[in-house]
Amino acid sequence: MAEKDNILNKSIYIIGALMSLFHIITLVFYPLPANIFRTTHLMFVLIMIYLTYSFFSKEGEKQIGIGNILLMLGGLASCIYIAIEMNDMLTRGGIWTTNADIIFGIIAIIVVLEATRRSNGLALPLIAIIFIAYGLLGNYIPGMLGHKGYSIKRIITALYTYDGLFGTALDTAATFVTMFVIFAAFLEKTGAGDVFLELAKGVAGRSRGGPAKIAVIACALFGTISGSAVACVAATGSIIVPLMIKLKYDNLFAGSVISSAAIGAQIMPPVMAAGAFLMAEFLGVPYLEVMRAAIIPALMYFFTIWISIDCKAAKINLKGLSKEEIPSAMAVLKKDWLILMPLVLLIVLLVVFKLSPIACAFYSMVASILVCYLDKERRMGLKKIIDTLAYSAKGIASVACACACAGLVIGIINLTGLGLKISTLIISLSGGKVIFALLLSMVTAIIFGMGLPTTVSYLLCVSVLSPVLIEMGVLPIAAHMFIFYFACLSGITPPVALAAYTGASIAGTKSIPTASESCKLAIIAFFVPYMFVYNPAYLMQGSTPSIIWAIIVGIVTCYAISGFVQGWFIVKLNAILRFGFFAATVFLLWQNVIFDIIGLVVFAALLIILIIQRKRQNKASTLEEVKL
Repeated sequence: MAEKDNILNKSIYIIGALMSLFHIITLVFYPLPANIFRTTHLMFVLIMIYLTYSFFSKEGEKQIGIGNILLMLGGLASCIYIAIEMNDMLTRGGIWTTNADIIFGIIAIIVVLEATRRSNGLALPLIAIIFIAYGLLGNYIPGMLGHKGYSIKRIITALYTYDGLFGTALDTAATFVTMFVIFAAFLEKTGAGDVFLELAKGVAGRSRGGPAKIAVIACALFGTISGSAVACVAATGSIIVPLMIKLKYDNLFAGSVISSAAIGAQIMPPVMAAGAFLMAEFLGVPYLEVMRAAIIPALMYFFTIWISIDCKAAKINLKGLSKEEIPSAMAVLKKDWLILMPLVLLIVLLVVFKLSPIACAFYSMVASILVCYLDKERRMGLKKIIDTLAYSAKGIASVACACACAGLVIGIINLTGLGLKISTLIISLSGGKVIFALLLSMVTAIIFGMGLPTTVSYLLCVSVLSPVLIEMGVLPIAAHMFIFYFACLSGITPPVALAAYTGASIAGTKSIPTASESCKLAIIAFFVPYMFVYNPAYLMQGSTPSIIWAIIVGIVTCYAISGFVQGWFIVKLNAILRFGFFAATVFLLWQNVIFDIIGLVVFAALLIILIIQRKRQNKASTLEEVKL
């Protein structure tokens, strides 16, 4: 048994390394035709998943039985068949579809559905099956959602080609996402994650509520290379949550801080849970344009959590870490500045030289190897490089399989015209009012996101919701970003909140209360999408003065909403003052210059009142000390 496991582990290792190497070679040096590249990519993905996951979706239980072998062979055969027949099958167009097309198409769909169930859970495959059934049986559905019904031949043609399994979603996963996953794996092997954590300690550790603020900075930095909320919670939470509890934060707040901060990992450029790559592809704009648009909302998100933590720490009189526990940020940079150079190089290549994201990720990956070579303790030999290539393949396989499965849903939506029908329904329910269409889109995105990876949730929602928002006059990039934000927030919104569940398990708290508390901390994220829809300056669209004004209003909004939610700002807020912060928040969120000015004036008046109150309290406490 042990010998079999050893052979299996070696097989996974070799195939994983070959998979990553194949993508580097074909993406950077020798591009392949789409039919060959995408099908080979899916073949690697399916092999990795069926070797890594058992029937019961438990990673680590690598039991290769006859069922797994048949599924793998079926996946390989169907991929090889479509690689050869893709162009001819598209020419046949569902009219002269052969029996072989149907048989291999059905095998491919079944194999992908099962692989997705094992690697991503039951939710996404179940959604895909419902949509396929809708394509077959839509003629039995009354009303506007019904359709004439499509034959199995027509459905297979749609799902077994570039409109379905091998469409934009899989292509993005096979190109941009794959290269950034490989780069992130190499950057992780350099020890960049530890450097980020030490830097966060050095910057924020001494301040009030230090460990919680460390979580914010660490998640923001970790998010630049990860883009996964759950991974961010797991990587940083195991270190930071115990620190918070040690500092007398209650367990619930500690778990919610790490969960809400980790959501920011998905909206923080450059990776953004692969959403940036997909968004750029759908919008037909440079990837850099999406990164640029995401910066202000992401910084507002982290800034609000930071202020909320500061208010909470002041309210319950929490201090920072001791001097002995805090490294010098300058000392960390002096010692490990080389480790951060690949990330700096990535940003420079993207922003200054404007190279393609794939080229930037490749050169940054090479830089990661070189900087390790300069440090004897971290030096990467050939064995460590191969280890990293093999390790990164697992992350690639899980995302890519989910994207392939999402392609099935997108294929049915396009085939049946469901997107247009739902768009018409939303316009009808909203009465043509943009605000109501946005509210309906928000609810849809959160519901679709329950239990699904953010990338998949965004994929499912954007094909249905973005056309209606754009038709109603919303700027295309704002519409896409709006949908993406609420797909991200599904990670902390009850009842299914994967990031909050992970944070709760680390903090030893209940899941739903942790999710609810996380939503309170991340409250600004529920409003920022509306802000940039009504004022695209928050996405750096428009004139420089309008962008600067948006930044000023955005900063004050962060302070106002944090004070209202936490009931503390400089001093404890009574009911009247708290209502004042609520009023200022409402005015500032309205996105109208007159209301902005009113909101700023209200906030300034409250600030003056609170400063006077604080001075009186300090004077009273001084007199009390003198009397004693």
